[in-house]
Amino acid sequence: MMASDRIDLAELYKFDEIYWIPADRPAIPSEAPFTPRETPQSTLEVELPSAKTSVVEEKVSIPVQEKPSAPSGPGLQASLIDEVKSIEPKVLQELPIVTCRLVVVGKINPTEKERLQLVLSAAPVSLQPSDWQVLEPTDSFSLSEFVEGTQAQIYVFLGDQIPAWKEQLPEGKISQIGNKAIYYFPRYISSLKDSEKPLKLAFWNSMKEIINYNL
Repeated sequence: MMASDRIDLAELYKFDEIYWIPADRPAIPSEAPFTPRETPQSTLEVELPSAKTSVVEEKVSIPVQEKPSAPSGPGLQASLIDEVKSIEPKVLQELPIVTCRLVVVGKINPTEKERLQLVLSAAPVSLQPSDWQVLEPTDSFSLSEFVEGTQAQIYVFLGDQIPAWKEQLPEGKISQIGNKAIYYFPRYISSLKDSEKPLKLAFWNSMKEIINYNL
């Protein structure tokens, strides 16, 4: 290399800031901060979010049409219940099978049944256990349907009865429904006290009479 081509190191690094990387470049107080001018493009970028917002608001403001619900109320509920009832098969209540002469109708517990056995087996009634049976009252049938639909000849109603039946049963008297003899005693035999001897005699006399009743 020729002497004229040499570069003095001092001259080379005289303006050494031109060789620094930006991160190490010291701040120069004399330089004013750069403020970019607003251009139509930057204005467009600022206005763009507001335009999007207006679009979103416009979409939200659109009313949503709801699916009309079925009307409700007592009338509709009643019609639905009637429709269900018309679909459901009706269960027909069957009358009990009776194969004896006398039926005692009432809510008879074991104690009451033992007392009845003593009364009905005594002479002159003299009924055997196979000659009578116990049935509970049921509101599935009218009194006449119950009596005429079963095969006994004598019906003795004791104690609590269905209100509709009770209205048709003459208390303490023997009467008839069709060709059947009926008798209603409003008390249970086991509930009669020693002081109620007249009631015991009334029931006993009625049993003797109804066994020999001319049907």
